[in-house]
Amino acid sequence: MKTLTKHRELIFQDLTARKDHPTAKMVFESVKGKADRISFATVYNSLEYLVEHGLINKLNMESESIRYDAFLENHSHLICRNCGKVYDVPSLSLNTNDVNFDELGFKVDRIDISILGRCLNC
Repeated sequence: MKTLTKHRELIFQDLTARKDHPTAKMVFESVKGKADRISFATVYNSLEYLVEHGLINKLNMESESIRYDAFLENHSHLICRNCGKVYDVPSLSLNTNDVNFDELGFKVDRIDISILGRCLNC
């Protein structure tokens, strides 16, 4: 892996300091005043680079925008369908013995469990 560029390092640091599972637009708004000439395209491409290199995760959500998560320890998510807030919760388990993935010709890389509902504020 190449070393992180100045912009990628800034974006990675921004993500690791957050707990709100931001969109690319939210990250851009957060870092644009901290870097010279950073564009939304640079932020988006940097986020994709960080995902590809396993430094952050993309969240699988029913949402118009992709969310990113720098907390890589095993955990699950609660997602409010009303306001869109995402909460980290201890990892929920799935009994993978119920499905023979080899028989299906499928190699599992990671299992993400997200629970959709409404937060108490909504």
